[in-house]
Amino acid sequence: MFALVYFGQSHAAYYHFYMELREGETRAILSSLMTGGAKRGVPNPWLFEEPEETRGLGFDELRQQQQKIIQEQDTGLDALSSIISRQKQMGKEIGNELDEQNEIIDDLANLVENTDGKLRTETRRVTMVDRKSASCGMIMVILLLLVAIVVVAVWPTN
Repeated sequence: MFALVYFGQSHAAYYHFYMELREGETRAILSSLMTGGAKRGVPNPWLFEEPEETRGLGFDELRQQQQKIIQEQDTGLDALSSIISRQKQMGKEIGNELDEQNEIIDDLANLVENTDGKLRTETRRVTMVDRKSASCGMIMVILLLLVAIVVVAVWPTN
């Protein structure tokens, strides 16, 4: 609608001006409808060509066609729903399997950590025994050499 500011003119002049604007607006709307909305940039939905599949059909036939389309869409949606339900179930099963696999991996990681600790402990023991055995072997060699020196020193040379 138009908003007009009244500048002290008579009511009759105002009314006459308002009616001309309304009449012009009505003419513009009718013209727009007849030309397909070219003046306002909006296409007129009443001037579109009717599709081949609905051309010449009566109201009841159009309703039946719409019902058929709705039934086809419902069938498609039911199929889509069953597919999505199956995928949901598969997703749950995959999630359960992953949980089980994670538990197995955690148990395996704990076993590996325990085995690693035991292996480090045994490696330290083997290193210590190796050091002791090397020093023990040297002590044995020294003792044998000392005995040999004493035997040679005591052995009569005559």
